[in-house]
Amino acid sequence: MDRPLMSAEGRLWTFTVQRFAPPSPPYVPPADGFRPFALGYVDIGAERVAAVLDAEPATVHIGMRLRVEQTGGVPRATPVEDDS
Repeated sequence: MDRPLMSAEGRLWTFTVQRFAPPSPPYVPPADGFRPFALGYVDIGAERVAAVLDAEPATVHIGMRLRVEQTGGVPRATPVEDDS
């Protein structure tokens, strides 16, 4: 059964920073080498989705607005600018 592609906005529920390279394979390090990255759970209504956060770890904070996009692997979330 095919699942629909997910694209939704929510708020960051919690997160952590991955400070070491995961095992390879399946991880493929970028050409310029490993850099720490944030992973978190995004609250989307009645669901919480685990996602890689496409933001510098120092800028990530609980409650920030994120847009979650389904990918071929782990979903990714990008910050959404607040209108306030």
